[in-house]
Amino acid sequence: VCLPVAYLVKSVIFQYSFREALRRYMSDVMENGLLTKYWSLWGPVQCLTFGVVPQHLRIAFIALVSFFWLIIFSSVTAKGQKEREMVDDSCSLEDGVTCSIDG
Repeated sequence: VCLPVAYLVKSVIFQYSFREALRRYMSDVMENGLLTKYWSLWGPVQCLTFGVVPQHLRIAFIALVSFFWLIIFSSVTAKGQKEREMVDDSCSLEDGVTCSIDG
């Protein structure tokens, strides 16, 4: 629930459509393994938080892990953005075979 909302908020800030935001989300999920990374991190973290970490340190522990999650999340979305820019810079195929290089 939180990840699509993050993409929608980003679309408002950077002024692109909600449809584009959801397309970018799906692209990052399918091509860059966003959900795999999400569950690989947060599943074990929650088990540690409620099973091992003392109650008075839980908030600090989650804050520390969240900091590193933001780094991972930013790298995934940046990778997706870089791939989208590469596709936009390639020549458009007018008939599916030949490139139009005149613009």
